[in-house]
Amino acid sequence: MEVFFQPSATRLKIAHREGDPTTRVLLIKFEARTDTTTLYPVNTMPTSASFLTPKHDPIVSIELVLKNGFAHMVDDYDGAEHFVVPSTLDDVQMYLEECMPSGFTKNPNFGLGLDRTLSFITQALSQIDGIKQLRLTDEKTLEVSRSADGKTFEMGYRLFDELRRGANRFDDKARASSRKKKHQAAYTNLLTRLDRTKFPLKLFERAPDDLAEVIGETIVDARLSEKDRAAVVSLAGATVRKSIKTQRAGLVKLHDEIELASLDELIVHMETQFAARATEPQWQKLFEANPFILDMAFNVPVLLLQGQAHVGGKILDGSGEKIADFLFTNQLTDSIAILEIKTPGMDLVSKKQYRGGVLAPSPELVGAVVQTPRPDRQTA
Repeated sequence: MEVFFQPSATRLKIAHREGDPTTRVLLIKFEARTDTTTLYPVNTMPTSASFLTPKHDPIVSIELVLKNGFAHMVDDYDGAEHFVVPSTLDDVQMYLEECMPSGFTKNPNFGLGLDRTLSFITQALSQIDGIKQLRLTDEKTLEVSRSADGKTFEMGYRLFDELRRGANRFDDKARASSRKKKHQAAYTNLLTRLDRTKFPLKLFERAPDDLAEVIGETIVDARLSEKDRAAVVSLAGATVRKSIKTQRAGLVKLHDEIELASLDELIVHMETQFAARATEPQWQKLFEANPFILDMAFNVPVLLLQGQAHVGGKILDGSGEKIADFLFTNQLTDSIAILEIKTPGMDLVSKKQYRGGVLAPSPELVGAVVQTPRPDRQTA
C-alpha cells in the first residue's frame, strides 16, 4: 500500500507550482510481507527552495522494520495469507498517531521523518558516502551496520531510543542551565547593583553531573582552547584532595600521564640541545630545571642540594676556588655526591696513545675528576 502527499492549492500557489503534476510525491509505503514501513520524508514548506524534495537529504527514506508489525491471518479454507495494512486516510492517520516510534514527526503536513531535535542523526549519516536510507530494525540492539550495496545504514530501535532520550536530557539540561544563567544575570545586574548589602553577589551553582554532561565521554584535545586547558588544570588541582578517596585509580593514571608527557617534552628538548651543540651553562640550566634527569644516575633516592656548589677553598690571592656543577645528598645515609657535567663534544680519551693500544683519559676528564676533592669528614 502506497500513500502519497498532495500539497494544497494554497501551498502550490505560494510555491508558484500550480498545475505541476510532479507535486504529488510518495510519502509512505507499507509492505506487510516484509514487516516494513518505509517513510519518504519530504520538505512541505512552500517558501523553501527545496520544497517537495527529500527532507533529510541525502537520506531519501527511512525503513521501520518490526517483526509481526502487521496483523496476519491465514484462511482456514484455502490457506491464503491476509495482512491488515492501512488502506484509508483514517487508517493512515491512526497508524501515524499510534504505531510510529517516538522521535518521529507524525503530521503528514510537516512531511514526516525524524523530529527536528534528532536531526543530528541524519547529519551524522550524511557524512558516509553513498548512504541513501536509514533502517530501524528490531533485529539489532546497540550494534550498527551497512547494507551490502552500501546504500542503507542499519541500527536497532534500542540504540535509536537511547540517542533520543540522551538528546532530550541534553536539551532539558541546556534549558535549565539557560534559565539559571538568565536569573543570575537579572539578579546581579538589577538587584546587586541596586543594593549589594541586601542582595550580595551569588555564585552560579552547577547541578550534579553538569560538567560530565558538558564534557561527554570523548574529549578531543585538538579542539580545546588555551582557556579550556587552563580550566581543566585548575579544576583538577582544586578537586584532587577530595577526589583521591573515590577516584584514586584515575588520579594515579593522570599522574603517570603527566610524567610521561613531561618526559616526552624533555626528550624533544634534549634532542634540540644536542642538535644545537648547547654549551655547558645551557645544559646546567636544563638539569637544574629538571633535576630528576640526574637522579637517574644513582641507584638510590637522592636530593639536589645545590647547583654550581663551592667545594674547595680559595688561596690568598682569591684564585683556586673549586666549583662542582651539582651537589646531591642521600638523606638516609647523610652521604653526598658531587656531579660534574661535560658537553657531548668533550673528548673522553687522549688522542695520543699512552702505550701501544692504550689511551689515557683526556685532560678535560681528568680535570673534572680531580677538581672535586673529598670533603672533610665532619664530627658531631
